[in-house]
Amino acid sequence: MKIYRMPKHSESTGDAIPFYHDGTYHIFSLTPAPGTTVYPDRLRTTLSHAVSKDLVNWEEVETALYPGEGDEPDAEGIWTGAVIYGEGKYHIFYTGYNHKLTKNIQTICHATSDDSITWEKDPKNPILVPDTSLYEELDWRDPYLFYNQEEGMYWMLISARTKVGPPTKRGCIVLYRSKDLDEWEYYGPIYTPYHTNCPECCEMYKEGKNWYLSYSRFSEFVDTIYRVSKSPYGPWRTPKMEGIGGRRFYAAKSLINDEGRRFYFGWIHDRAEGSDDGDWYWGGTFCVPHEVVVNDRGEIDVKIPHEIVEATDKDVSWKYKQIWGEERRYGDKTIVIDSIGTMSYGVFEYEAPSALFKCKMKVGDCKDYFGLLLKTNENASRCLELRIEPGMQRASLLNLPMDVDPFWRESTTNVGKPKNPGPDGVRVAEKPFSVQAGDVIDLKVIIDHDLVEIFVGERIAFTYRVYEKTEYEVGLQVQDGCVEFFDISFSE
Repeated sequence: MKIYRMPKHSESTGDAIPFYHDGTYHIFSLTPAPGTTVYPDRLRTTLSHAVSKDLVNWEEVETALYPGEGDEPDAEGIWTGAVIYGEGKYHIFYTGYNHKLTKNIQTICHATSDDSITWEKDPKNPILVPDTSLYEELDWRDPYLFYNQEEGMYWMLISARTKVGPPTKRGCIVLYRSKDLDEWEYYGPIYTPYHTNCPECCEMYKEGKNWYLSYSRFSEFVDTIYRVSKSPYGPWRTPKMEGIGGRRFYAAKSLINDEGRRFYFGWIHDRAEGSDDGDWYWGGTFCVPHEVVVNDRGEIDVKIPHEIVEATDKDVSWKYKQIWGEERRYGDKTIVIDSIGTMSYGVFEYEAPSALFKCKMKVGDCKDYFGLLLKTNENASRCLELRIEPGMQRASLLNLPMDVDPFWRESTTNVGKPKNPGPDGVRVAEKPFSVQAGDVIDLKVIIDHDLVEIFVGERIAFTYRVYEKTEYEVGLQVQDGCVEFFDISFSE
């Protein structure tokens, strides 16, 4: 299975800076020093660089930028930014980090290149620092650049925090404008939602008649979300389905290729000691690129790129074992689970450390839920559950078993040791999902060692990590319903 997870010389990776130019995909990414796990050492990152022609085969080229020295603005880390081609050169605008300074700990810095490989830092660095009468000194970072055709100017968005408002909700996005990528004019905040500490890794683009603004929230829900407006100046409104991925699909930023297709690149966090009880770290492993498409309601649908699916083309043999309830087989790729008024489930047996599971689900008379068991034991008590719930019109990812009240914990013998959900909770993520009887839902799931990446109906995606060794990787389940699972396959 060919999926670019991190630079070969690295133990983990962080924020991707995707860029597309002259038929080539680029991923610049923050790379922690080997052996580091926590702040501040973990964040003394370099800027790695890989290129591809097809989203599948990636070639690593020389590191683009290293931290500076002493009191230089980037001496303690090259942090997130953006790459743009303009005025005859390649430009990186990035966050310079130096926590040893007494002021301007996070600043906006700049580097240029003639070939996108070898980079030279701007001697004027830092080029932009916060006005501390308006903005907090911490959180002045993550510049995003694009050329606004409608205004004939380059725009730079900066993730920041105002000095007024509820203390945990002061995150805002600040705009600067330029005609030449050299002289920058301050405009002011274009988004101040008062709902997050800092809207990290922001970006903006126009699709059709709408403008889209996406960003991430490490401080609350650890996800990448978006807002919609008719104007790049706002007001920015919340869509019904606000997530690009699920929880832990983080710091995702996008590029658009010559075909007009847009792909988000995000990462999922490592956990301490490779354990499901360990702290979530900053930095981890790249997820599968998420392709996004604007639907007829002006909202963003998410799917796995066909390039990834087509590259996963080696069939893996499998067997299905029904554990509880009844099932019917039609040929070798269709399983019908009829479980009206009760629950039925089964599991797949196959041998591959990484695989792409595909099937379609035809919804019958289902009143409760149906979906998958992932990373499960045989009695389905310890697992991830993908639930599609027609009654609630939602899809959710649950991490079971959950804890129970002390009375039940002490007076029963079959609850089992609950998982420690930490900040994620038992219901890891949920999304509104329209589903009716007769619908056919496309399902694609990548199980790659401890990673689980789920794409449902070419509309939504979930990502999560399970380090615990389990008996089975994938199973089917139906609670009070009838569902046909067909076109079942595994490949690697």
